[in-house]
Amino acid sequence: MNRTKNVVAALAAVSMTAMPVASAFATPADDAAQPASAAGQAAVFAQEDARDARAAAPIQGTFAWDQATITPNALIKTVFQKAAIALCNADSELTVAKADDWAITVSGDVQQAYTATLGELADDDESTAIMGCTCVSNGAGGPAAINAEVTGVPLATIIAKAAPDADANTVTLVSEDGYATSLPLSYVMARNAVISYEINGEDLSASVGGTNQLWIGSTAAKYFTRNIVEIQITHEDAVPAAPGSEDAVDGEYVNRPNAGITAVR
Repeated sequence: MNRTKNVVAALAAVSMTAMPVASAFATPADDAAQPASAAGQAAVFAQEDARDARAAAPIQGTFAWDQATITPNALIKTVFQKAAIALCNADSELTVAKADDWAITVSGDVQQAYTATLGELADDDESTAIMGCTCVSNGAGGPAAINAEVTGVPLATIIAKAAPDADANTVTLVSEDGYATSLPLSYVMARNAVISYEINGEDLSASVGGTNQLWIGSTAAKYFTRNIVEIQITHEDAVPAAPGSEDAVDGEYVNRPNAGITAVR
C-alpha cells in the first residue's frame, strides 16, 4: 500500500470626489499688482479645481467574475498533485482503491462509535457542489486556485450519526499513514465540509490523487487531509485554533482569499 508523508491539502472600488474650493479673492485689473501670497493662493485654487474636474469625470468599465468556472482534472492534477510533490515534500503515490469499499471509523467522545464504508455513508447522504481549493502559498492570480465539482459525504452527516457528547469540541481527521489534522468542531459544522471521492465526475485519483479527501468551504487547502481512515471527535481543554485566526499554528499558513485568472480580455 503506497502512503504519503504529508497531505496537500473584491474588488473594492472607491470613488472620491473633492468639493471645489471657492475663492474669495477679487481679481484685480493688473495681475502684477497682486500680492505674491494672493497670486500663489489663486494658482493653488486653479490647480485644485482642474484636479477636481478630472476626478468628477465619469469612468466607465466592466468587471466580471465567475465562480462557476470548472477547472479541468488534468490541470488540477498538474498543480495539486504533481507540483505538491516538490513544494510540500509529499510522496508521489497515495493508495487508490474503490471508494465504495473504503472504511472510515468514527470514534471518541460519542454515543455511537461506528465504522462504515464511504459507499454506505453515501447511501445515507451524498452531495455534489462546486467548491474552491486554494493553496495558501498561491500568489494573486496564480495557478494554485481552482474550482471543481466535488462529490462526497457531508462531514456533518458523518459526525451527527455518531451522536457526539455535549461537550465535544474538536474533530481530528487521521490519514492512513497517521498524519492528523485537528479542527474546532464548531468550525467544521458551520461550513460546507465533505469527505470527497469524486472530482468533476471522476475518481479522486484523476485529479488530486488518492481515494478520499476532506474539502472545507472558505478554508485553505493545507487542511484538506486525504485518504482519511478515522475521524475522532473529542473534548479538549485547548481547542485547536480555527484556520485563518490570528493564533493559528504556523501563522504564515492562515487562509487567504484568492482568485485564479482564467482569461484577460
